[in-house]
Amino acid sequence: KRLTHQIHAGGKAVWEFPYSTRDFGFRLFPISGGNYFRQIPHTLMRHAVQNWHEQTDEPFVLYFHVWELDPEQPRISAASHYNRVRHYRKLDKMEWVLKEYLKRYDFVGGAEFLGILSEPSAVADGLTPVFDSSVGVLDNHLQPPATADGSDITIVIPCYNEEAALPYLANTLRSVEANLSGKGYQTNLIFVDDQSKDETFNKLHELFGAKVNVKIVRHEKNQGVAAGIMTGLKSSETEIVCSMDCDCTYDPHELANMLPLLTEDVDMVTASPYHANGGVRNVPEWRLFLSKGASFLYRQALDAKLSTFTSCFRVYRRSSVVNLPLEEKGFLGVAEMLGRLNLKGGKIVEYPAVLEVRLFGFSKMKTARTIFGHLKLLSKLSKLRLFGKTEEIKTSLPKEKELTEKVKM
Repeated sequence: KRLTHQIHAGGKAVWEFPYSTRDFGFRLFPISGGNYFRQIPHTLMRHAVQNWHEQTDEPFVLYFHVWELDPEQPRISAASHYNRVRHYRKLDKMEWVLKEYLKRYDFVGGAEFLGILSEPSAVADGLTPVFDSSVGVLDNHLQPPATADGSDITIVIPCYNEEAALPYLANTLRSVEANLSGKGYQTNLIFVDDQSKDETFNKLHELFGAKVNVKIVRHEKNQGVAAGIMTGLKSSETEIVCSMDCDCTYDPHELANMLPLLTEDVDMVTASPYHANGGVRNVPEWRLFLSKGASFLYRQALDAKLSTFTSCFRVYRRSSVVNLPLEEKGFLGVAEMLGRLNLKGGKIVEYPAVLEVRLFGFSKMKTARTIFGHLKLLSKLSKLRLFGKTEEIKTSLPKEKELTEKVKM
């Protein structure tokens, strides 16, 4: 049925308000959804709505999604071409269309149309729903303690051509900072722009430059994600340092659960999607095969019998890792950092986490080069394990070395 009507069952009635359509004789065509208003020339839609208004006394039902009022929302690159067109095309049109219809026609709520007095809500009674964004992937009985002792921490975020991801990141970090603050952590942020070719550096200053707890560092030339993490570690003034991906492929709210695992005898806590309690979402099977294969080989080469060796989502004891002699600067350096820490006697703890395909921008990893690079690194770490020195790491703060990167404040 096209018009507002009642459905009767068991002596009770339910009102149904179907979204409005235009009858072309052979089929009904929707004329009321936000996507239709955005995609179809508005001269046609305006005529269809006017026709409904003139030919029926039944209410015209119009609907739209709140995201359709935000033309500057980040674009999700993982979406298909069809979904990108459906979701993003003509977003700037929706606002003026709504203003035109609100000015031209009278709109009322369903309860008012039916003459029904609405019931008071829980919110009206002062009962506010609560959402805890810090819940992790572990079962409740496995959750680590969620309290802190007032520690200052630093979150390092390497960035390379991440202009599209930064607005989403900014919103996420506001929630993360509030969550960590509630658990006793004072958070500092260090962004390391790895000589981006887009507007990442300027966007970082626009979104974060005015914050007193933010430092923005820029490499003079592109070096890679591991070099970005090491630059952040050297720029940090706190002993507890976290690193995360700019695109939030791991939920940064999990830091609230990872930080308590960095006890006095632990040097690194690393996120692990391949742990039995971890998981992956929407990641291509061939990528999973390669990553799990690499993890298997690293387990053979090192003493650390971990499930994942290549995650950038970690918590570090700064003095344990800041002077590790990394030879690899890119994605391989992330695995090398863990491997060298293990060979020096550092203790590494895994935290089960969920890895998702990146939503914004595109992966910078070169698959073939990375595969051969891992094989070369595995050979190097194996030789170090068999023939190299395995002196224990020193937990005292090392003497600072002068940064070669230019700091932009």
